[in-house]
Amino acid sequence: MRYGIIGNCKTAALVHESGSIDWLCFPKFDSPSVFAALLDPDGGHFAIHPTTPGSIHQTYLPGTNILQTEFDDGQNAFCLIDFMPRYREGDAYKKPLEIVRLLKPLRGNPSVRVSFEPRMNYARGETAIKLRKGLITASSELESLYLYSCLDMNKIVSKEPIPLQKEVFLLLSYHEKLSDPTWSYANDLFQKTKSYWETWASHCHLPPLYPEAVLRSALALKLLTYEDSGAILAAATTSLPEIIGEQRNWDYRYCWLRDASLMLEALKSIGHFEEARGFIHFLLKIFENRRTKIQIVYGIGGRTSLEETLLPHLKGYKNSGPVRIGNAACQMQQNDIFGEVLNTIYLYYFHYQIEPMPEEVWSMVKFLVNTSAKEWRTPDAGIWEFRHRKEHFTFSKVLAWVALDRGIQIAKKTGKHYAVENWTPIAREIHADIVAKGWVKSIHAYSQIYGSKNLDASLLMMHRYGFIKATDPRWIATVNRCQEMLVQNGFVFRYTNPDDFGKPKSAFIVAGLWLAKALLSIGKREEARELFDKTLSHANHLGLFSEDFDVDTGELLGNFPQAYSHMAIINTAMALNQEVPPSPPPFK
Repeated sequence: MRYGIIGNCKTAALVHESGSIDWLCFPKFDSPSVFAALLDPDGGHFAIHPTTPGSIHQTYLPGTNILQTEFDDGQNAFCLIDFMPRYREGDAYKKPLEIVRLLKPLRGNPSVRVSFEPRMNYARGETAIKLRKGLITASSELESLYLYSCLDMNKIVSKEPIPLQKEVFLLLSYHEKLSDPTWSYANDLFQKTKSYWETWASHCHLPPLYPEAVLRSALALKLLTYEDSGAILAAATTSLPEIIGEQRNWDYRYCWLRDASLMLEALKSIGHFEEARGFIHFLLKIFENRRTKIQIVYGIGGRTSLEETLLPHLKGYKNSGPVRIGNAACQMQQNDIFGEVLNTIYLYYFHYQIEPMPEEVWSMVKFLVNTSAKEWRTPDAGIWEFRHRKEHFTFSKVLAWVALDRGIQIAKKTGKHYAVENWTPIAREIHADIVAKGWVKSIHAYSQIYGSKNLDASLLMMHRYGFIKATDPRWIATVNRCQEMLVQNGFVFRYTNPDDFGKPKSAFIVAGLWLAKALLSIGKREEARELFDKTLSHANHLGLFSEDFDVDTGELLGNFPQAYSHMAIINTAMALNQEVPPSPPPFK
């Protein structure tokens, strides 16, 4: 997965290390794509390539989400700088719908070819590309893109070699500019955007161990926030396969509420509260109406309908179709969601005490706890969103207990003793039910489903939520059994039993990080660190992660970059740092 991500907290683009923008949705993350070569060679791209082959080196400018790609054929060299503008102006953040590409000659007489081939609306229908005075337009039905540059526009259209004799720019805009941009304008955007990211990064509290991994993960998470609503996307892409050549392709450009408490823990641990506050307000907006059907996933603006559609005209990543837009998970019953949201509320208002809890949140707490108390006995699709079956998943029951437990803790903090009295017996009943039915003697571990012999990596979260003590023999046995049965070639599966699509073949990155934290909890620090180091060693060239690993090659698979993976990178790194002496104060 040799891509970097650039963005402005409204949308994002993936830039291949070869200099081609192969994925971009405009004007928002979940809008139709205008470049989709990521999913099909004919899906559209915006490429800048040297005219002679040579070495390529792609990095982020330190402490930023600005990509720099250097091309060098031994005699001629130049660099390409890619970013989407984001900066602060007064009390507001500016995020114009633009991509800026700066080209800077470094040595010799480099020249480039530009290939501007947008394909609007997921490459459905025709996209008309026209040369106008001072710009190139790309239009399809009612939408257009506008490309400005100080390069020769005729040579861009004809893809002729263009010598780089000075610093130049290309600017792609979703809106037609009122006046033609200049190099000075583009460079000013660069300086302001660079300053913004450097300032944001400087406010991250980085640990002594793994500071680079934590910072890159934090910057990736920031790019996956949709600032207009406070939502956090699972990933910037759709339909990148979990397994090459199979059907496990999903649209992740939406907001999964189960990410909430992990996200809050990750952002809080590095000292960033603004994004956590935005996410809490997103939750409040979703649950403002008590009659709202609770979903596991929402559109980034709070949309509830995410109808799933296939795009058969796109071949898929490495010919791994189908390409899907929308996500049917919005229709699934998943009982773990109540515990996730209530744990987030408890952490935000009472553990971290980021701000006082308003009255409307107490109303939401009662609604969520009472709903969980009603639903916990019913089978559901589970955390892994099984599409064609409902079971009594042990993890779903654990999260139902979390829902009641956190509701009780919140009620105690707010003096609502009647709620404590009402909910405590239910919490005890759920706990006893899990201990009686979730523990399976024949495998000497808690199982994926009540009474089954299958293991599940989600059970490695039981201690994190406070359901079981680290010294409990059943916890230690479950961790050891998962380590024994779910690990292959140093990678960790979610589970190994067949699901809706057959037997899993790829490892889940987050499962490995959960196992590392679980091992740490039972005193296996060296094994935990070894597992974490192995995970980090398989990041892409920029330190980014998708969702899965190929267990034979270590190749990154699944949608990219994956918020869940980067949240877990931060949280695991912080756990491994807990026994490390604090670093000395910075010099003055």
